[in-house]
Amino acid sequence: MPEISLTPQMVDRFLARFGENIAVLHSKLSIGERYDEWQKIKQGQVQIVIGARSAIFAPVQNLGIIILDEEHDMSYKSDTTPRYQAKDLARYMAEKNHCPLVLGSATPAIETYYEAKETQKTNLYTLTKRANEALLPQIEVLDLRQELANGNKSMLSFKLQQEIQTNLDQQKQTILFLNRRGYSTFLMCRDCGYVFKCENCDISLTYHKLENQLKCHYCGYEKSVPSVCQECGSAKIKYFGTGTQKLEEEVQKLFPKATTIRMDMDTVTKKNSHEDLLNQFRNEKKDILIGTQMVVKGHHFPNVT
Repeated sequence: MPEISLTPQMVDRFLARFGENIAVLHSKLSIGERYDEWQKIKQGQVQIVIGARSAIFAPVQNLGIIILDEEHDMSYKSDTTPRYQAKDLARYMAEKNHCPLVLGSATPAIETYYEAKETQKTNLYTLTKRANEALLPQIEVLDLRQELANGNKSMLSFKLQQEIQTNLDQQKQTILFLNRRGYSTFLMCRDCGYVFKCENCDISLTYHKLENQLKCHYCGYEKSVPSVCQECGSAKIKYFGTGTQKLEEEVQKLFPKATTIRMDMDTVTKKNSHEDLLNQFRNEKKDILIGTQMVVKGHHFPNVT
């Protein structure tokens, strides 16, 4: 699987079906835990391996099938040493072991789809019905410029506020997805237009309110928030853009009685953080889950409407 946050849910499902016949590999395990899982696989004590990108290197004996869920996901490509594309490695392993490779996706990568349609290398199998005959959700696009013209200065449209309140009244749960972490996406000087950028990557720094720091989301560079513009010396510095921290703050203002959980790279720094937060949302029936892409990765929450 591409995301570590999906592992607990998938492991639970496999444990329910196959018992203890599985091993789990991912980067959040301690070195000792990873060693124990590796040895179980190598000694043939388990038949199923579940994991993120690095699980492709597992020493599986008598490999029978490789399945890549969400094959289009960029997480399969490692941008740290050792650099590799798990999808390419999976193809190599499948050929070497003479076993099938299943690439699963509702939105396949263009090259994968082309290969399946136009070449004989890959067979295309299409699911014509949704699981449990579920209906496609209704999608409504709202223009926030119109909302602003109508006097709504909030980042949440009137319609969304209304739907969240209805959910709260009916004791249902809500997930709010915003693919930007932090508080504000950039700082700019109102006098000269200077944008504060990372010294290494030359991209705008994101403001994190809780730590009162500017952070680069690419290399990890951090600096304290300046009081004046380093170009012109003006004190007219303005915060622009929105991240999950700001969204959480606004939700708490609009719905003070609602319980919220935020799930992004800033809140899942500890071991088992993903699992703990998702279990809190599922079992403690928290009202609103706010997060980046890790909250929309196929989780099953029956009370979310």
